[in-house]
Amino acid sequence: MNVVFRKFRQSDKDTFFSMVKKFYAPPAVLHFPSNEVMMSAFHASFELPEYIKGYMFECEGEPAGYAIVSLKFETEVGGIAAWIEELFVEEEFRSKGIGKKFFDFLKDEFKGKIRRIRLEVGDENDGAKRLYENIGFEFLDYKQMVIDKDF
Repeated sequence: MNVVFRKFRQSDKDTFFSMVKKFYAPPAVLHFPSNEVMMSAFHASFELPEYIKGYMFECEGEPAGYAIVSLKFETEVGGIAAWIEELFVEEEFRSKGIGKKFFDFLKDEFKGKIRRIRLEVGDENDGAKRLYENIGFEFLDYKQMVIDKDF
């Protein structure tokens, strides 16, 4: 299966929107976000390319998924971490090795530029947890806290 990972193009907007709505469907989130929130990462990938990278996945020329990657400095590793904010593969393309191929792509894309790849996974997402553990990810033993409001 021929898989291509490429940066978002403006022409991907509708395809991305149809996928991101599936990504944010329950049980993945407690509250379904507004269209504006769901599209914010897509727009940021063009407006802030040094911080946000958007990638479209194509299999045999068909849209198969996407990923949003944020870059940030993490003091505990003394360098830049690539945070996988969103990783989505269309159902008909799952369990075909696309996730593993994407992480291989990321390692090449950021070789020598990052010190860590980090992500979150929901307790209910057993398939994703198996993939991530097989690649070498380990669970961190702490909880994150947030404040969601406009500052």
